[in-house]
Amino acid sequence: MKLKKVICGLFLLFTTSIAQAHLLNMTNLHLDTTNPDAVTLRVKIDLGQSLLSPQDYWRTVNMASREQWVNIEPAVNKLLDGLGIFVNGVAVAANLETWSLVATSLEAIENPLSPQMAELTFNLNNLGLESSTALANASIELRIAEWLEVPWPALLRIDSASRQLPVSRLLTSSDRSSRSVPLSADSAIAGSSFAAKLAMEFQGWIPGLSWVAIGFQHIIPWGLDHIVFVLGLFFLSTRLSTLFYQVSCFTVAHSLSLGLATLGMVLVPASIVEPLIAASIIFIAVDNLCSPVLSRWRFVVVTLFGLLHGLGFASALSELLLPAENFYTALLMFNLGVEAGQIAVLALAFAAVGWLRSWTSYTERVARPATVTIAGVGTYWLLKRVIF
Repeated sequence: MKLKKVICGLFLLFTTSIAQAHLLNMTNLHLDTTNPDAVTLRVKIDLGQSLLSPQDYWRTVNMASREQWVNIEPAVNKLLDGLGIFVNGVAVAANLETWSLVATSLEAIENPLSPQMAELTFNLNNLGLESSTALANASIELRIAEWLEVPWPALLRIDSASRQLPVSRLLTSSDRSSRSVPLSADSAIAGSSFAAKLAMEFQGWIPGLSWVAIGFQHIIPWGLDHIVFVLGLFFLSTRLSTLFYQVSCFTVAHSLSLGLATLGMVLVPASIVEPLIAASIIFIAVDNLCSPVLSRWRFVVVTLFGLLHGLGFASALSELLLPAENFYTALLMFNLGVEAGQIAVLALAFAAVGWLRSWTSYTERVARPATVTIAGVGTYWLLKRVIF
């Protein structure tokens, strides 16, 4: 029991030590390419919490426009040096056009829970393209340099004349590139995975439904490690209440971490998350063999592992183009699709062996062999993800 508590404590310490809460003053980047003759980048940023000190920002807010420019010019130049904008892989220059500085008090600027956002508008007129048609068929990427620190996460929205809805990318301190985003809807669909194609095909008229389908696919058939973990919960006991309590803890936990990670509030590299997911499968399987009765500490372990699996879902979701107009709706619907996938896994498990749960030899003949197999699969994945 002491060992179990130590493991839970270490896992909790690990997850909380890498959490970063920066949502309220997140940086917003809006790239508007709908007018080829006036391509703009609007940046909403908490200058007083990043490129300027709170005191300097407060003094600047109360100055006349000409004096404001003298004070913010070094910060603007630093921002431009750290923001790389690439059209078809070629860097393009941005020039500050207008700015708006907002603050109610010095105390508000110093408090990250009451962000005082400045808005900077840049023009990108020299794109090096021959025509508006060339821009419509181009791809754009935005990168934030490793040395540039802004209030994270940074939500990039891209508007294009050829798309019905804008798309977005969430940039974090560990993932600073939007990767190449096609401005043409046809090009985006042609170069995307099946899940991304589905999302972009339907986001214009039923945005929620398409993301439910994508979330479901991240369990069945792509989320094999998550399927195996849920089966590990299934084979602990023949009592349905035992399964219900475990799945409830797991669902709440991974829903929470999925949302926090997608919004950039928790940042964990996939190279850490994936081996730990495999380790969680082994741990649950071994515990099934050693303690076939639901205990209080099991709730804690399942909850912690749920947080871990949510980070895995977030890693998969980060590869898709979330629609900027329906960002939170898409996130919610993706999570509902994941839940539907888990329910489907449990339904299939009940259909396969659920009718045997009243059999006196069920544990020895069904549950234990299945659990040993689960432990073996988890061990294989752990070795593969750590060594290879």
